[in-house]
Amino acid sequence: MTYPHPRSRIAAGLLGLVAVLLFGSCTDANLQALAAQGLNLDDRLTLRGEICTAAPDPNEFPVKVVVIVDQSGSMCVSDAPGSQGGQGLCEQINALVNPNGNLIPARARALARLRDQFATQPNVQLSVVPFETNVGNVWPAAPQNFAPAGLLDDTYIYSLQNQLGKGTDYQGAMAEAYARISDDIAQTLSSAPDRLPRSRYVVVFLTDGTPYPRCSAIDNLPVYANSINPDLTWADQIPDFCNVITGDVINGFTPGTDRNQNYQVFALVDRIINLKGLYNVGDIRLHTVLLFNEESVRACGPICQDLYGVFPEVPVSDFPIAAHKVARFILQRMAQRGNGIYQEFVNGDISTLSLGALDYTSLISPNKMKSLIVQALRSEPDGKKRVLDSDGDGLIDDLDNSWTLQTNRFNVDSDNDCLDDAFEDRRKDNGFVPGNDRDARGCDFPLSNGTCACRDTDGDGMGLKAEEYLQSKAGLVDSDSDGIPDGIEARYGLDPNVSNLGQDTDGDGLSDTDEIEKGSNPLVQDRVFYEGEGYQYEIQATPRADGSVCYQFAVSNLKLLTPPAQNSNSVNQGYNLFKVWFAESPESAISTDYGFWRTACAWARFQPPSIREPTSPELNLARTDTLADVPRGFGRPSRMTNYPDNYRVAGMCAGTPPP
Repeated sequence: MTYPHPRSRIAAGLLGLVAVLLFGSCTDANLQALAAQGLNLDDRLTLRGEICTAAPDPNEFPVKVVVIVDQSGSMCVSDAPGSQGGQGLCEQINALVNPNGNLIPARARALARLRDQFATQPNVQLSVVPFETNVGNVWPAAPQNFAPAGLLDDTYIYSLQNQLGKGTDYQGAMAEAYARISDDIAQTLSSAPDRLPRSRYVVVFLTDGTPYPRCSAIDNLPVYANSINPDLTWADQIPDFCNVITGDVINGFTPGTDRNQNYQVFALVDRIINLKGLYNVGDIRLHTVLLFNEESVRACGPICQDLYGVFPEVPVSDFPIAAHKVARFILQRMAQRGNGIYQEFVNGDISTLSLGALDYTSLISPNKMKSLIVQALRSEPDGKKRVLDSDGDGLIDDLDNSWTLQTNRFNVDSDNDCLDDAFEDRRKDNGFVPGNDRDARGCDFPLSNGTCACRDTDGDGMGLKAEEYLQSKAGLVDSDSDGIPDGIEARYGLDPNVSNLGQDTDGDGLSDTDEIEKGSNPLVQDRVFYEGEGYQYEIQATPRADGSVCYQFAVSNLKLLTPPAQNSNSVNQGYNLFKVWFAESPESAISTDYGFWRTACAWARFQPPSIREPTSPELNLARTDTLADVPRGFGRPSRMTNYPDNYRVAGMCAGTPPP
């Protein structure tokens, strides 16, 4: 594909020389000849390059599954066998409900099969939460929240049938699931925050009945819930227990308060699902599975009424049907709120229980380009034209001087407090002062000589102290995943924690993201500048067999200025610096993913009437199809911060840096 070159500034009468200049064969002699005739050098540059995305890595798309397993005594009725030791309930009714003498309950077999399924998928991790009156014997044990499924051994799985208890505390089980997921999210935020939009959490809630016991703080309501109206408040199922501490204690329960009411269980489902939006997680779902054997409940008779409930509104013979109906109601509502599905296995179908049919697939998909942004680091838009910003701090030279702000136009951080001059100037209302007044909120790493060592660990163009003040994520180039690096947003006074997708802050009819891409100011109504001076992008995508994509790009209409030399040595004059930002993201989550970022840079010198380097109208970046740093091509953002000396490392940038 052929890309157009920048507009020529050569006089219309010299068409032959125009053609030479446009197609890159112009020499210094040509330029000198033009200068001798009083003609201007072309002040526009095109950056051209090619960069390829990485093939998707399954390990970057984790799936974390929490299986909540009901371990109450009623499980040996619905899913025999099971033992409470000695002559407990399970031993008393085993002959009634387990006439075929099954040795292993369906839930244990299903968990073992799920373990085997996940063992071949290294990106899937598992957590098992058994519960009855309380949660106990979780796997893996704290402080781990999840572990590779292959580590879950048969001894643990098949021992679950021997740990049956009295209660069925839905509320406690859901609270444990929430704690495990939220803690894992917090750990991921600290260690690898970019994985969260690529992560899927799946909760599977397996039970054979309703919460038990249910308690009500109000003991004199005119109407309580029943099998006909299961969405009302349930009366105390064990009045003595619900109002006075007796016998077994439910952790976290205060007698005389609500426990296991529908609203409490549903609220915990909502809390789990809301983690998705709060922390930009790829997906969170909760599925529910009911095992219910009406025949076994009926055969069990009065002894099972404590387990499954008494329902005066229906005949005694219909108690099993009513219990089934109530269980179905709450589990269907839980799955609905959890964006999951409800399954039930009844009577003889329980033996076929399988958990493997639920959706545990990862969010893996090919990476596509999320952002391509060229940023000038020696000039800024002022609404009408590009003007000098010699140190690239975002503060134009007319303001960045000792007379106006007590700052140095050749020093990004004039007072050496690890807060760039423009950052402080934009936040003067908050007490920041650029220049010679070092701010206590800065100084990332004080040195013994009284100066500060400043760090930009993620390479987003903003130091750690600035990120700390703005509460952005110091491990991410783009904290709000809107495709704009945090440093660029902070430079213009935008909040790096709030997405600017679709926003038009200055109300000029141009989106903030489009203005930043084109090099105009999203806080100034500058449509005329945007249309005449805006950067022009041409991009061609070429898919590859491994799922990656190569992008050939040309960014034109880059304005060249003549930044001054820091001293009287004119050989340092006229050096323009451009930074190129590229982000790729999984196609499945391109709008929410934080992106994998790489950066490149380019030097171009412009000093009329005779000096223009490169002499051709365009400059090529080295082709980059590896995640490793490529000389004169793309590499890790952290190797390029906002401090110009970093860009003078030999071979880092395309073009020739200042001497």
